[in-house]
Amino acid sequence: MGSQFGDERLARLYRYWWQKRGSGAPPHRGDLNPAEIPDLLPIVNLIDVRWDPISFRHRLVGTEIVERLERDVTGKEVNADLCGPAADEVLATLERLAREVRPFRRRARLDWHRRNWLTIETVELPLVDDGGRTVMILRGAAFAPLTSAFPSEMQFDVLAPPEGV
Repeated sequence: MGSQFGDERLARLYRYWWQKRGSGAPPHRGDLNPAEIPDLLPIVNLIDVRWDPISFRHRLVGTEIVERLERDVTGKEVNADLCGPAADEVLATLERLAREVRPFRRRARLDWHRRNWLTIETVELPLVDDGGRTVMILRGAAFAPLTSAFPSEMQFDVLAPPEGV
């Protein structure tokens, strides 16, 4: 059976996160070692999760993501200024991930962005504190040209365990 991702780097990041889970709980940020995945760092996006009220801020954005989107959003809040008309849906899905503490795959057109000929596929993975609460989201992002076969609606699906682990 093939990968559940269009870009093998997303599958590798998912397997890496899964292996760091230890006893089955999502890993802490400190469990991750960038030196173990240097070739994946250009596609990595770390998003801080703040509670009461819930909000999200880009802590780190990989160089490939910055190049594809032609902007660096490091340090910026996830909101309508960044996501345009997709903001409500993006925020709702990030909140779902944070509250459910489960891994997800996102596929979406970037029709709200000036590079609207692109699509994005992501793996979105919770990182937790000692109490099991999501405090950060590890996201890997890959881009591809839009084709007529690509779904018109955003897909945000819970991931099955990766193959081979």
